[in-house]
Amino acid sequence: MLNPDMLEFIWQHREDDPARLALSGKKYPDMPVAEVASQVQALQKIRQKIPSWYRQGLYFPFSLSVEQASSELTAKYKAGLMQAQCMADLTGGIGVDAFFFAQKVQSLIHIEQNEQLQQSVQHNFDCLGVTNVQWYTGTAESFMAGFAGKLDLIYLDPARRHEQKGKVFQLSDCTPDVLALKESMLRLAPRVLLKTAPLLDLKQASEQLGCVSAIWVLAMDGECREVLYLLEREAPASIPITAVHLHGGQEDAFRFTWADEKQADTAFLSPQRYLYEPNAAILKAGAFKSFAQQYGLGKLHQHTHLYTSEALAPNVPGRRFVVEQVCKYDRKAVQAAVPEGKANITCRNFPDTPDQVRKKLGLKDGGEIYLFAATVADQQRVVLVCRKV
Repeated sequence: MLNPDMLEFIWQHREDDPARLALSGKKYPDMPVAEVASQVQALQKIRQKIPSWYRQGLYFPFSLSVEQASSELTAKYKAGLMQAQCMADLTGGIGVDAFFFAQKVQSLIHIEQNEQLQQSVQHNFDCLGVTNVQWYTGTAESFMAGFAGKLDLIYLDPARRHEQKGKVFQLSDCTPDVLALKESMLRLAPRVLLKTAPLLDLKQASEQLGCVSAIWVLAMDGECREVLYLLEREAPASIPITAVHLHGGQEDAFRFTWADEKQADTAFLSPQRYLYEPNAAILKAGAFKSFAQQYGLGKLHQHTHLYTSEALAPNVPGRRFVVEQVCKYDRKAVQAAVPEGKANITCRNFPDTPDQVRKKLGLKDGGEIYLFAATVADQQRVVLVCRKV
């Protein structure tokens, strides 16, 4: 049973510096200040990552679990994808995904093998008013071996840490091994929603899984966060892929298939008046030609995923820029185009890194100018001097 006085003390000190708080044992002799400091640090992360959980009384025993948990935005998005009466989360963790799924289903089974973590999730769900969750403490494998009922949906986010290999992302290295459990899961439920690391190659994962019926690539605030695979007993011949960027309360979704991508016709153009950089989800999904075709854009080079047009294309999901100059990759030429002496630098299909480009061109980071060092259609390496639209 968690100490109510300690939980109240944690909340009172939620704005404190955790490092300084951990050294204040003499000031608070009746409190386990190291534990309190750890909880204050967790709360400060929760405030940014899962704002609806930022309240008094919650407890998080492991800092790694907080770091690895889904964000509120991505968890809400996932929960809105599926309709189910009864589901199981095979890899419960601190319960972020389960919390939002529980708001959409009649009943949810939360499986977690760490007893201390499971008890803290039960405590937190009580504080959060969640009443439709059943608890199973044990592995995903032991739960499935002993479960005699039927489910509408199984969700799992395999742990990407291996005892020997450290941090991993290949499906066979994660725990539980989804490839080994796939058939058993699909016997229990007609649908399995799998979350994986963004590093995993989408086509390779789909081939390994063999029964993928849909893929979602989720990005948030400009960074790809996770990839979701829906597994079903019968998968379509062509897998629909949705690249989703969650930002500022908005949701940009781009849909395509690999067949669309293969058949798309792309024009390669020299830089025109406007330049477009697709969002991180589209780039990860690999919708390079489909993106150009859908928005009527030219591409700078087969392997340079930057796009251009003479007239401004509306509603393009990504960053849009006005091209002010196209310079040689030359210090004198670029400095003449950037008299402020500072710029934000991006490299696309270019041999040097942004830091190397910045050093060679003698520029500082920041400002309102955006430089794109890129290879264009005639194989020339250029620097595009741009401003945001």
